[in-house]
Amino acid sequence: MKISRFGNDLQRKIKKALSRFWQERFISLEDEDSPSVRDFLLKNPFFLNSEHFVESEPFPKTNGALLDEALSLAGIPELMLEQKLPSLSNGELRRLLLARNYMEEPDLWILDDPFGGLDPEYRGFLAERIKLFQQKGIEMQINLKREDERFLLEGSYIPIAANDENIYETKKIKEPISVGEILFSLKNVCVSFGEKKIIENLNWEVRKGEHWAMTGANGSGKSTLLGILSGDHPQIYKNNLELLGQNVKDVFSINEHKKKLGFFSPEMALQVHRRATVLDALLENFPQPVLAEEKKMVLSLLTSLGLGSELNKHLRDLSEEELRLALIARAISMSPVVLLLDEPTQGMSEQSKERLFSLLDKISDKTTLIFTSHYPNEYPNCITHNLNIKHLLYSP
Repeated sequence: MKISRFGNDLQRKIKKALSRFWQERFISLEDEDSPSVRDFLLKNPFFLNSEHFVESEPFPKTNGALLDEALSLAGIPELMLEQKLPSLSNGELRRLLLARNYMEEPDLWILDDPFGGLDPEYRGFLAERIKLFQQKGIEMQINLKREDERFLLEGSYIPIAANDENIYETKKIKEPISVGEILFSLKNVCVSFGEKKIIENLNWEVRKGEHWAMTGANGSGKSTLLGILSGDHPQIYKNNLELLGQNVKDVFSINEHKKKLGFFSPEMALQVHRRATVLDALLENFPQPVLAEEKKMVLSLLTSLGLGSELNKHLRDLSEEELRLALIARAISMSPVVLLLDEPTQGMSEQSKERLFSLLDKISDKTTLIFTSHYPNEYPNCITHNLNIKHLLYSP
């Protein structure tokens, strides 16, 4: 029996093989040696090899005659075929895996958490596509992470018209307790690679005391925007930006900038050095020797996230959820001016979400939070504003 698998393990394997560090996602767009989406779908055999990762077994062969149908079913525009594989967002990569799985012509298709990391519009679109796949006679085993996702497979999807332009909508959710100086000022920001426009004419301002939830479709530029705020994106110098009081076109120190930030992204969980223990991974952030009160604070932080009994575990022995929480704790531990969290709750249990949100609310009086999510209203109570990026890359 020919079996195709779709899920988090395969997605993590691809990201780990092709991305040594988080910034490589942006750099790879101009890297001629990086495999493209077209290579991943059509090259037979396709090996997942890079400078730091060698795979001896190729991916299953695909039927190239199914390409157009697979792109349509997965909601992938033809323009994406030339995009570099490491540059894809988590949601874009999940769509691509669906297309490839279909082109493998499996007898059994195992889908593990198929809706994880996808924006609301695409979750509904995908549910309809799964029904179409089933109608074609493909046997499926579907494992869902969230109970509410069962309704997606039972309900009916209402198509949303594709939009060729980015629309940035800012909305105040509630009044901040206090508002201070401007932390980030972005004026007519544009980011593009070739014909691909990722961010176009964005004007946005974040002040101390505000807390922002960033929402939008997969591939709409949320992670790119976080890369700009963190100073990691190579195109910051082409734009009119002020980041934590520094104009990037003047004397701008990325090292000094990063000292004021806490940051988490899903890629960090793949690239972190895993030989350290949970406690050591946090304490290494501090000037040595670590003071007693600093260690006490770190212990309290880990306990509040449910990791109090995991202090001496090595990072490699943690579950995916525990590792994410440990890395978020590390980002918080230095009391940053701004905390940037890129989809931190993806695949997280309700109990862990509650613990995380409670901690974020607790630190919100001293730290400004910018938080991305694909789930409406799934963010801490401290959130005061929403930046919604309306940009659909697929055409249902």
